[in-house]
Amino acid sequence: MATIKDVAKRAGVAISTASAAINRSAPVSDEVIAKVEAAVRDIGYVPHGGARSLRIGHSRLIGLILPDITNPHFARVAKVVESACLNAGYMVAVYSTGEDHAREQQILTMMRMQRVDGLIIIPTRSDAKHGARIVDQIHVPTILLDSFVEGLPYDVVKLDNIAAGRIATEHLIELGHRRIAVTIGRDNIVTGEHRLEGYRQALAAHGLPIEQDLLLPGRFDQSVAHDGVFARMKQPDPPTAIFALSNMMMLGTLDALHELGLSVPEDVSVISIDDFDFANIMNPPPTVVAAPVLEMAQTAISALLDELASKRLPSGSQTVFEPRLIVRKSCAPCFTAAMVD
Repeated sequence: MATIKDVAKRAGVAISTASAAINRSAPVSDEVIAKVEAAVRDIGYVPHGGARSLRIGHSRLIGLILPDITNPHFARVAKVVESACLNAGYMVAVYSTGEDHAREQQILTMMRMQRVDGLIIIPTRSDAKHGARIVDQIHVPTILLDSFVEGLPYDVVKLDNIAAGRIATEHLIELGHRRIAVTIGRDNIVTGEHRLEGYRQALAAHGLPIEQDLLLPGRFDQSVAHDGVFARMKQPDPPTAIFALSNMMMLGTLDALHELGLSVPEDVSVISIDDFDFANIMNPPPTVVAAPVLEMAQTAISALLDELASKRLPSGSQTVFEPRLIVRKSCAPCFTAAMVD
């Protein structure tokens, strides 16, 4: 493998001069730069990224920490961030936490070892205890996406999740549903807590009680939601509609209903938060409350790149995006409720 010594020899200059020409770290004439660049091309020299990072103090590397890169929702985030970073001259290292806060800490340690210049994090938890646990792991400009973490001072880009939960539930109520189950999220993550709060607000606004047997386990996980829905639908007095707090929980819900031989929406209406790129080929196409994922991701990476360029400190501000109801075919009027009324 070619070295900086080989470049200097080929260009007929000192090693220090070749290094200065490549890194623009000291004044060098245009003629010398041209000779060095020609030598680089001729012998195929590739600068050592790690060594260069140590010299210049930054890596041109952004860390993106997601819950699950296989989830289409988060894959879209990664695509936007990758494209924006490439255009700005940065590389992206993408890691999935699997919703495991211990793994999240491990990833943050690795990011620090790789000397990333900045981070975009969708955190595994939102509580102050978690904030205290990871605050010392972060020493670079950081944007929190989808959720905040108590005790961390970083700017946040998020959806109005209370509104999203309320919109989804009100859509089902307007269709005549009164027994609406919900697959809930995980403890200590404000995204799910706020979506559930929206559900509660919508029920209260229409004088409907919150029934504990309609709060089904989900944990933002497809298999957990499947098991929770499957078990509840086999019990007496099942719900006429199910609200899944995320796209993956909706897939688990639909799978469970299919296994039980129930039709959507003829037997049960289903709605979720987060859209699907492949919604048009699903049967039925799902009604969802969609987040403007691309705009949120673009806002997050733009804010991070601005912090890096301006060296400004985070303000702790929250940029909140509004959700949008997309009506398709997975929800229908509740004829049982209409007959009772």
